[in-house]
Amino acid sequence: MRILLVSLLVTLSALPTHLAAAIPFWDRLPDFTLSLQGDPQLQQKLTTELNELRKNSSVLESYEEPADIAHYERGNLEKLLRAQGYYDATVYESVADNQISYKVTPGPQYHIKSLDIEMPSGLRAGFSGLPIHMGNPLIASKVLEGSEKITQYLNENACLLNVDVSYQATVIHREAAARLEYRVAPSPEVHIGEVRIEGASSIEADYLLDKVKVKPGDCFRRTQLDAAQLRLLRTNLVANVNTEVSEPYNGLVDVTFVIQERNHRTITLGVGYTSDEGAGISAAWEHRNAFHRGEKIEVESKLNEVKQTLEGKLTIPRFFHDKQRLTGSIALEGEDVDSYSSESLTFSALVSRKISTHRTLSGGIELKFSEVDEKVEGAVDEDDPDENYTLLAFPLGFKLNTTDKPLDARRGATSALEVKPYIDLRNTNTTFIKNTLQLTAYKTASEWRYQPTLALRLRAGAIIGESNLELPADERFYAGGGGSVRGYGYQELGPRLVEIDDDGEESLSDAIGGRGLSEISLEGRFRFTDTWGGVIFFDGGNAYEDPSPKFSDLFWGAGFGVRYITSFAPIRMDIAFPLDRREDIDDRYQVYVSLGQAF
Repeated sequence: MRILLVSLLVTLSALPTHLAAAIPFWDRLPDFTLSLQGDPQLQQKLTTELNELRKNSSVLESYEEPADIAHYERGNLEKLLRAQGYYDATVYESVADNQISYKVTPGPQYHIKSLDIEMPSGLRAGFSGLPIHMGNPLIASKVLEGSEKITQYLNENACLLNVDVSYQATVIHREAAARLEYRVAPSPEVHIGEVRIEGASSIEADYLLDKVKVKPGDCFRRTQLDAAQLRLLRTNLVANVNTEVSEPYNGLVDVTFVIQERNHRTITLGVGYTSDEGAGISAAWEHRNAFHRGEKIEVESKLNEVKQTLEGKLTIPRFFHDKQRLTGSIALEGEDVDSYSSESLTFSALVSRKISTHRTLSGGIELKFSEVDEKVEGAVDEDDPDENYTLLAFPLGFKLNTTDKPLDARRGATSALEVKPYIDLRNTNTTFIKNTLQLTAYKTASEWRYQPTLALRLRAGAIIGESNLELPADERFYAGGGGSVRGYGYQELGPRLVEIDDDGEESLSDAIGGRGLSEISLEGRFRFTDTWGGVIFFDGGNAYEDPSPKFSDLFWGAGFGVRYITSFAPIRMDIAFPLDRREDIDDRYQVYVSLGQAF
């Protein structure tokens, strides 16, 4: 079954468009052939681009007769040919037996006879040149690249009030040639005068001014203003930003950012269900501007049959540095699983700093008071039954994140490493270090039907410093469940003790957790419409008494699910089956309903 599932996943993910078109429901448009003598590359390019136009054209949906479709597509082919420099091309179409045939005679490809740039001489001196030259074919995309390069150069090197670049191509049919000229419209060079914020009522204006990073005396650049608007929107405090630029005076212009504040308070409610943890509810409240400078207060509670949490969190941005933030939290948690029950109170403070666009370092302190009751006989030393802990930890972390969306990533990757040294203040001889590493990767073939996404997750963990049963039960590693190995019960994978009943019969205890962890997940995600999608997945994992994580002796699960895609995050509904089912331990299947992708 494992081989069959992996084969199906790879086949669906790798299915190209031209094979998918053979499926009866795939496409209702008539097939076409395109013949062009003497230039197989141009023939292939036209065929590919016509197929792309078929996929994305809403106009074709209104045509029913093949002759009308052929007439419309002939016009598209003529435009495509002109875009490649073929201004004398002819296209003939014919229809027979619901099949369209296009015969193309491209004629000569026009080349650039002369090329000029109208630009102030002081700016022209530093311009490195165009991506298109005299003698090159007159290809529309290359002409546009030239316009974009001039615009980019002026935005980066000039202080022009307005950057307006246009071009004119004059075609000379008798010579199969063209004259190409780029023109930069005249505009004064100016610098920034005053910078103002208007429309802020509960946000301190100087906080927003620090965000825009536009200062009096700066060279005036529209791209800098666009970046400032984006930074204001990313504060999550602003719903809309408009930029007003004054008339020039004495070589200066004043800039005013007119903002519209968002509602800074949000209440959310959620429900979910998993067959191993039962039904659950969540509620959260947040204030994103508690002290008028972007400080965020969050209060969240989650309840299900296994775990109950209540957490309050305060986040202070720009903590002693623009790219640094402080997050303080207090959390109450109760957990009751087959092998143990626990109650804990945790205080923590964490400072995180962005060291680049995608990289973040973090470090902090955590104090956890917990009471743990192990239910498995033999898991606690009879001479030392006390399972109250006062754990002081110093978490250190590194995260790399290049994904496009946090709750429904379609491209990019993440890597997250946490090293967390612990000391038990009740018993200073108890020290250990908990290390975890998680890697994810996402790749989407957006040009294929159903836009398949291949998603991969790897997770490993190791605890060093103490023997397995000397560790608090709620700090050991467990595998199994909706966020781990689907198909197996919550924390049902890991080391077990041998128990002997009154009749001398041996049996395995519930999972007691371990010092090593290994998990791997592979998903194929598909989008059938804008709001509905599906997924097939394959998970493996286990926890080990030995702290060295390894990808052997894994338990495997597989399944499928549907996704209802909302503007915020997908709602997932999965059913998973244990492929290494253990009699009297594992159920035949598990069901998961929650918000967001599994990873």
